[in-house]
Amino acid sequence: MTRPILAAYDPKSKDPGPARLALAAARFSGAPVIVVAACANPVTAGYPMPAEEDLLPSSEQGLEALEAELETDGVAVEYRTVPGQSAPSVLHRAAEQEDAQLLVVGSTSRGAAGRVFPGSTAERLMHGAPCPIAVVPHGWSDAGPLRTIGVAYVETEEGRAALQGAHGLARRAGATLRVITVVKLGAGARAETETYRAGQRGVSFEDVEGEHRVRTETEVRAAVSGLDGDVPVEVDAFLEDPAEVLIRVSEHLDLLVCGSRGYGPLRAVLLGGVTRRVTTAASCPVVVLPRGVELMPAGDGPPEPPPNT
Repeated sequence: MTRPILAAYDPKSKDPGPARLALAAARFSGAPVIVVAACANPVTAGYPMPAEEDLLPSSEQGLEALEAELETDGVAVEYRTVPGQSAPSVLHRAAEQEDAQLLVVGSTSRGAAGRVFPGSTAERLMHGAPCPIAVVPHGWSDAGPLRTIGVAYVETEEGRAALQGAHGLARRAGATLRVITVVKLGAGARAETETYRAGQRGVSFEDVEGEHRVRTETEVRAAVSGLDGDVPVEVDAFLEDPAEVLIRVSEHLDLLVCGSRGYGPLRAVLLGGVTRRVTTAASCPVVVLPRGVELMPAGDGPPEPPPNT
């Protein structure tokens, strides 16, 4: 049976974004959707709690309003109110119990940016996530098909896992895959320049940058060519700040996939400076992969169509 996609619903913010993204993914994956709303545990109700964990006594009314608002288009959707100590603990436990293939959460409506902030549900879940986590910007409402899926690629084990996962998503969704990589030139790149000499053209720093960009694009295309499936792929190499590039490009994506840092325990997301900034300011939903966890592994989703004969 196909593993479910879990979507968090916050009855305080009433943000339908996570449920909408879960439905969009379910339409091409064949997965059922479980919408989970945390509510206060009756045992601890009335005790002082931090503001971000001050759960409502009941979430049923909010879930009923969400159910009336969503267009499920035949997707199997279950709505649950789950008591607990905090939203992160409720969602983490539900993801483990249901063996979810994806957990979709919202950012925050607090602050001017309306994005993820330290101590939020999204950030706390990432430290020990049992599955990939999709963070949906507050106010996001584009629930159409995923046409362009981006992936932040670096030549590491985690970067290759992100590429493979994003490629699989694009194949199932019938989307274009946009592979985004950033060329990082150290101080030693200056040593590759050459001054003009009689009868010989010099090598400027711009020439060095161009050579590194072409070399990086070639390496990325080689990595993509090793993946199975006929997916339209665009490769972009930039020479700018990685986080600024991804944030800007996110305006033109339906989904962005990022890996975590390449160390630390399995099933944990260690947010480096780039990923942290991207999840904070991206215009589209961002999927972050815990170490050692696949994004929509083989066996999830509907059967592949038979090859043309």
